Amino acid sequence: MVKTTKLLVVDTSVIRAAGETNHPVSSSCRGILDQILKICHRVVVTDSIRAEWIRHLSRYSRKWWRSMAAHHKATEKIELIPVIINETDVTESDLAAIKKDLHLIEAALAADKIIITHDLALQKSLGSSKNTVELLNSITWIDPVTQPILKIK
Repeated sequence: MVKTTKLLVVDTSVIRAAGETNHPVSSSCRGILDQILKICHRVVVTDSIRAEWIRHLSRYSRKWWRSMAAHHKATEKIELIPVIINETDVTESDLAAIKKDLHLIEAALAADKIIITHDLALQKSLGSSKNTVELLNSITWIDPVTQPILKIK
């Protein structure tokens, strides 16, 4: 079986939650990060993503990040695909949630269109409008808690 390398976007919600405890969220996030490291996948680390990660790294995810860097599995030079949101059909709260994490969508669109996140707010906000549902559906969303085994097509 041939392994396919994918370029993934890992949200801060996973980085922050990944810990060394047996708590289901902590162990699921840790498990998905371990799989990314062991499988031939790489991660996108833009300036925005790096800034968020630095503020929220757990002790475990800091070790994971060092291992990823040592194995050259981080991609920082990526041409982001700018996304413009039609604000007329989106509520203010949904628009705020979308703008907060728009950098994840732009990075995912420039990579392999896969976001690993445990935060459902962005998906919920994108699904609230006809203008943004196509954007929502263009990305594969992986929640480590509900999909602990990393299966990517």
